[in-house]
Amino acid sequence: MESRPFVLKHMLPISRVERYWKGLEEGKIYGTRCQSCGASFYPPQADCSFCYSGDMDWVEIDGEGVVECFTRIQRPPQGFEFASGGYVIVVAAFGSFKVMGWFKGEGLPEVGMKVKAETGKDELGVWKVYLTPL
Repeated sequence: MESRPFVLKHMLPISRVERYWKGLEEGKIYGTRCQSCGASFYPPQADCSFCYSGDMDWVEIDGEGVVECFTRIQRPPQGFEFASGGYVIVVAAFGSFKVMGWFKGEGLPEVGMKVKAETGKDELGVWKVYLTPL
């Protein structure tokens, strides 16, 4: 049987969270915090999904984070063929923000490991968040 690639492209409205994408290019990582109820969001949201307020503050996420969980991707999905050897995705707590990013270290991370968040371009030139052990 013959097969052919099936490609999906998503058009995401980014105008209200454009600061996040520009921040990555400047080496900064931003989240948002609702001024009405105090909920924190990463990736940033334009509106609060808890109280539905649009009164959001931009917060730079930096400093030291702590790994809460991770997963190793053995078979990269379509569009990630450049990572044919697999890769590790980490979720780390930076205060009230849970930041997900690509692990940039030797071996596997450990829960409780301290990391710092950095930005950088991947092999395709796309800006991403990387979490590096301290």
